[in-house]
Amino acid sequence: MIKLKDIGNFETVPKIAEDIINGNISNLELHLKSGWNIEKEIVISKYIDLSPIDCALIMENFESVKWLVEHGVNLNKKDNPAFLKAVRYCNEKIIRYLVENGAAVNGVNAVKSEAFQEALYGNRYTNLPLIHELGHRVEKYGGKAFRSSVAKRDYKALKFFIKHGVDINYQNADQVYPFKPTPLCVAALYTDLKMCKFLTESGADVTRKDKYGMRPYSIALEKGDLKMAEYFKSSEPKEYHSLQNKMDEIKPYKLPAVLIDFLQSGALSFQLENCDFKSIDFFSLTDTIPLKIGKQNLLRISKSVGDYRHIHILWNPESSQIAYYDMEHEEFANICKAEDFIKDTSLYLQKILDGEFI
Repeated sequence: MIKLKDIGNFETVPKIAEDIINGNISNLELHLKSGWNIEKEIVISKYIDLSPIDCALIMENFESVKWLVEHGVNLNKKDNPAFLKAVRYCNEKIIRYLVENGAAVNGVNAVKSEAFQEALYGNRYTNLPLIHELGHRVEKYGGKAFRSSVAKRDYKALKFFIKHGVDINYQNADQVYPFKPTPLCVAALYTDLKMCKFLTESGADVTRKDKYGMRPYSIALEKGDLKMAEYFKSSEPKEYHSLQNKMDEIKPYKLPAVLIDFLQSGALSFQLENCDFKSIDFFSLTDTIPLKIGKQNLLRISKSVGDYRHIHILWNPESSQIAYYDMEHEEFANICKAEDFIKDTSLYLQKILDGEFI
């Protein structure tokens, strides 16, 4: 049985792979003389192919690594740079050797993972400061791994990144977080008050919003975590919760009086009859969320619509109507006038599910 670390266990592997794993240099020389291409991937199993340098790095065989480098192996292959495998699987000696021999430190792999992320995937915490030292700097490249570490509650990694100057409010979009949340927004999404306090006390901006206008306080409200919401409210500037300031902010949205009165009524949670949504909760007027979809300025008024977390009810100032947005399917449509929606909420919400507005 041959164990290739976290790749898997195999009854057998091709002879070339075995010689690389074991550092059998004399056999590697024979393979080379027989026409072996050191760049060609080796078929390990039906679903796994590894390059020779991958095999050497995964198994941390320095002799094989050196032999491949001396014979000109490409250390900077597109979508599979050797540095990423090294920081995930290898010790400092091998990592430094690769960089000294031309390995680039700022590359990403096929899924856009960079060096800090790879080191953390391999639990190689000791490689984090080394990566930083070698030029893949935390302040420029650490944000993505930092945000991922929030979701994993990895305080050890978080403290390293903060110490080395990470952008604590990093919010670039990626495959996991296309809606551009800050690390603090992610902590709020996980309703992790301990993490929220840690990040806030470390300097995170409690007022920074994601792509859809949600700041940590708004997320806490949406999640129904009142304790967290109170914490963020106490951490935000007082004007964020001033009715007069809110009225000034939403003045361009031209809300009708009936909607303003409704959102200040206090009765904002409803069980719905004859509607598959079952329930709807609205934000109070001061907690409504200005957002932009495409070029349209909209105001989100729903906190939650049953279990359909991807559907939001909005006010559309352009049409002077209630509208909805389906984040999952990226569908936007007007529904009806505000007074009609308030009068028969169940009817109009059911029409959304029935596809009558598409």
